[in-house]
Amino acid sequence: MKARTNMKFLGLLLGTILCIAGSALSADGNGGYAGSFLQVPIGARPTGMGGAYLALSNDAAGVLFNPAGLNTLEKPLFGTSYRAMTLDRTLGYATLIFPVRGQSALGIHWLYAGSGSVRVRDASGIDLGRDFSQNTHVFGVVFAKRFSNIAAVGTKLSYMQASIPEVKAYSIAFDFGATFYLSQLVSREKRDKQAVQDIQVAVVVKNLSAKFPWNSEKYTRKYTTDQYAYEQDDKVPIEAGLGASARFLKRKLILASDLRKADKQNVRFYGGAEYYITPEFALRSGYGDKRLAAGAGFMFKMGSRALAIDYAFSADKVDEGSEHIFSFDLLF
Repeated sequence: MKARTNMKFLGLLLGTILCIAGSALSADGNGGYAGSFLQVPIGARPTGMGGAYLALSNDAAGVLFNPAGLNTLEKPLFGTSYRAMTLDRTLGYATLIFPVRGQSALGIHWLYAGSGSVRVRDASGIDLGRDFSQNTHVFGVVFAKRFSNIAAVGTKLSYMQASIPEVKAYSIAFDFGATFYLSQLVSREKRDKQAVQDIQVAVVVKNLSAKFPWNSEKYTRKYTTDQYAYEQDDKVPIEAGLGASARFLKRKLILASDLRKADKQNVRFYGGAEYYITPEFALRSGYGDKRLAAGAGFMFKMGSRALAIDYAFSADKVDEGSEHIFSFDLLF
């Protein structure tokens, strides 16, 4: 009776989170702010699920969503991803994670966001004979720890560097996350017989203290006759998120949903599904931030090693063009 009551509670909690997420579909009006690339789902698996990944986050892309999810790793993991974006933009990452004692994980991470070269012209449209480009690097150290069967926490410390011609800005940022494994409230024997399994809920706070202090003095001296330099602090919006996931159909189907809210921006909804046709091959679909997405993944087993190759397609958003994402995760 107690187990049945617990499962009813867990099912009600998950359903409540999903319903709240659905009510946020009409949220609109997210303007552009510093660090906007941090809000773009990256990694083919999370992108294929519409970006709903806070309660999963158990691969190389998890560093970007919720570091707490990395506590489940049992082998070292190297992962990388590349997202071919419109307007000649690029977005990619590389992650190296090692499991350590006590259901913990420690790793390093690099994220790159940049734009292609654009010819510089004056107010009259005259070509000034040089190109303009922008790029940002984020270097991070991540740690995750599971303190009990029910809860795990994780954190990421990042060093951020952004640059445009002759101008650079630096920042430090902190991310914190927690994952709660609610199905662990039920005994294993009864848990495996339930229709809804592996219920997980996550809470994250990201981009704490992140801001880019710009100073145009070097640019002004080199390219203009203006005697005045300008200073400006571009604050990266702090983002809070709530996510939930669960498995159905004997763990073949995963449903996930996220709600995220950043400073001066509306609540954003992300929802997605992943279905395993075989233990090695999965299909995915999702919706997030006004984009439909789909994808697939296949895992090749090579003795004690495994290579996961994932692909995702993100549909057009407000005439921005569709995008393709590729990811590779190697467990060794």
